[in-house]
Amino acid sequence: MIAIEQPSASDKSPICERILRALPDWFGIETALVQFVREAAELPMLVASEDGAAMGFLTLRQHSACAWEIHAIAVLQERHRRGAGRRLLAEGERLLRQHRAEFLTVKTLSASAESDEYARTRAFYAAMGFRPLLELPTLWSAENPCLVMIKPLAAPRRFAGPQLVIASHNAGKVREIAELLAPYGVDVISAAQLNLAEPEETATTFVGNAELKARVAAAASGRPALADDSGLAVSALDGAPGIYSARWAGPTKDFAIAMARVQRELEAKGTADRRAHFTAVLSLCWPDGHCESFEGRVDGRLIWPPRGDKGFGYDPMFVPGGHAVTFGEMEPAAKHAISHRADAFRKLTAACFAR
Repeated sequence: MIAIEQPSASDKSPICERILRALPDWFGIETALVQFVREAAELPMLVASEDGAAMGFLTLRQHSACAWEIHAIAVLQERHRRGAGRRLLAEGERLLRQHRAEFLTVKTLSASAESDEYARTRAFYAAMGFRPLLELPTLWSAENPCLVMIKPLAAPRRFAGPQLVIASHNAGKVREIAELLAPYGVDVISAAQLNLAEPEETATTFVGNAELKARVAAAASGRPALADDSGLAVSALDGAPGIYSARWAGPTKDFAIAMARVQRELEAKGTADRRAHFTAVLSLCWPDGHCESFEGRVDGRLIWPPRGDKGFGYDPMFVPGGHAVTFGEMEPAAKHAISHRADAFRKLTAACFAR
């Protein structure tokens, strides 16, 4: 299964260089290749991986509040026609919509220069919805005329009601989501109230799991459904528990067990590094299968022993950056103002809900 992920900052340039050097028919000019690798380190990047090995990447560059450009997209040639390029672009466009981007451009070799490889590249962009915008005959060189292609990014679908299913059996999560949606006058019902089964979370990313849960609930209920997938990533544990955050709580979903395991594994590492962050993805899906997904994040540090009983999950051991109290000690309104889920909600409501 192909996974689309955001790499660590230190992995960006090595991934870029390894893949570009394997594609000399597209990236055979050494000075240009070196420039791509250097610039990639500072740009947003998505990586397509299979069995833990990177097979392709996408880097993006912002030009204005509404316009972004594909800096580079490349997939190992032996992995062409596997859907990696399409997956990378689809995920990139999803992220750009969160930033209110309206247009995405890309530069490629013009058809006025003969190249079978770039003919296939232009065909790929055309299939993905890009159209020729203008030709710049001397931007690169007379032998390599540049074609600029553009794609308008469709506006996200708006929620039109009347009822929204919260695809979760976690009472604390349902309560928090309902509180965040209250200003929008949404009639909320939970999956538990509808006796909907909980699907197995088989995806390898937060986005994948959130969309899986929302799609299942929407199809089963015949109503739009909103699902959340979130988790704690601990720097010293290489990002664990990550997408397995809920599983660390065991079949009884006892997060005292999960927090104790985090502390136990940190002590086993013998490190004083307690940096961590929460990630939340909210996916709003309709019965026809269409989804809009939004990601939020909050950084902080872990403490032991846990403190507070106002939150849920790992909240009692997480102190958000710039604060002295844990999420478990914060009043709900204070937490909602800064949490990872609130960050994702701001993006979701701006795109899909109207007051």
